[in-house]
Amino acid sequence: MGHVMSINDIRTAIRELRVRENEARKEGREADANEIAERIRGYQEELAERP
Repeated sequence: MGHVMSINDIRTAIRELRVRENEARKEGREADANEIAERIRGYQEELAERP
């Protein structure tokens, strides 16, 4: 059974992941940055499905 995150938890995760994505891009770690961006998109999709 999966863990259900609150809307606030998802928003917090997105903010934190964006910081990590930006840092990875600045350091030239494009593969890491792209993986983080994909996780962000997943969280955004989950938010969009919520009422």
